[in-house]
Amino acid sequence: MRAALWLVAEIGEGKTFTKTQLRGAFPDVASIERRVRDLREYGWQIETFHSNAHLGPNEFLFAAAGTQVWDPLARAMHPREADLAIRQRSTTALRMAVTPTEAWDRLQRLSVTERALVLGWMAMDRRPSSPAELAWRAYRSLSASARHDLMAKLGELVSADSDADPSASESEGTAP
Repeated sequence: MRAALWLVAEIGEGKTFTKTQLRGAFPDVASIERRVRDLREYGWQIETFHSNAHLGPNEFLFAAAGTQVWDPLARAMHPREADLAIRQRSTTALRMAVTPTEAWDRLQRLSVTERALVLGWMAMDRRPSSPAELAWRAYRSLSASARHDLMAKLGELVSADSDADPSASESEGTAP
């Protein structure tokens, strides 16, 4: 939050800043560059030399501010925070509503493939993200204009896929 306020107050949209300036403004924060990059998840457009050839390796461009992360209400309205809050409430409700016997009954009703999948998750003590979930996260990390362009491209690809094989969408199923 402090980094977002610093960008708005001290740097300004459309202006460049260096790693040295950033570290100088936050000498007490060990991973300040990562914290600034994390602002992208809230729609902040911060470019590096990887995305903008005019920048040097130690330069950033503060292209545009996103969600006002210092405002708890604005942050709560952001899809990332709202999804997290819903998941936390859902998980808590499930934990309270399910007994070990009920959980076992649910596990027994799974197909052989689903049982093996859940057993793998249990062994890892986590559920890995699917390729579709990883693609979604990558998409959400982009700027609004890049997301718009990517959605149009994917729409064309899906349309071409369904034109080439109309049965593909029926046989592959849909994501939950």
